[in-house]
Amino acid sequence: MEGQEFLMPKEGLLVRDPRTKKFLSKAGAMKPTVGPMGRYWRRRIRDGSVIVGKRDIKSAVTRLRKTEKKIKEG
Repeated sequence: MEGQEFLMPKEGLLVRDPRTKKFLSKAGAMKPTVGPMGRYWRRRIRDGSVIVGKRDIKSAVTRLRKTEKKIKEG
């Protein structure tokens, strides 16, 4: 979809979505890069808080499993 990018937080950072007030998933999500909300996400890209990635289900699942394992291990 034009005007949107697949964004993921930089490793080790928590980035809050200003609309939902929830943290951006480590697996990433589609976010607007145009309009009022797009300004916020473009700033996060510039400051290095988020990275533009490709939607890759396989790597997202692997990343989530690693995170779940870390949480279980405490």
